[in-house]
Amino acid sequence: MKLLVYISLVLPLLILGQNKVKLDESFDPTTLHDWPGSKARIEQIKSLKAYYSNLGDDIDTVEVAEYSNFVFRVQLGSTNNYDAAIALETRAASIFENEIMIQFDSPYYKIRVGKLNNREDAQSLQQFAFQNGFRRAWVIRTENTPELEN
Repeated sequence: MKLLVYISLVLPLLILGQNKVKLDESFDPTTLHDWPGSKARIEQIKSLKAYYSNLGDDIDTVEVAEYSNFVFRVQLGSTNNYDAAIALETRAASIFENEIMIQFDSPYYKIRVGKLNNREDAQSLQQFAFQNGFRRAWVIRTENTPELEN
């Protein structure tokens, strides 16, 4: 009986004490170029944590310039399913005249529309998205990447 008690106490400790395996998320599926029918531009999201920490209070405006460092976009959705991302992008392409972008940030595909220099215009685009059935649309300030817009 004591043996069963010891086993019931020690066995969970052995199981919980095992090292957790860290997944390697360095693979970027956008490098495969296997989205031939997509009209969207795909790019890798870069970490903006350091930039945001240095901004202070002035985080809701950007300078109006052709290539400012940041732009405002409206995120229509986020999914870790490739087919769902393509379906959302196709639906958005039929509604929006603005630039549509799919950004990959492992493991999510983020479907975003627009490239605006101020939050007010982005909020107007968000309202248009609401009116067209994108109930979870939200404004995001993101890095401007003109080098990827060829």
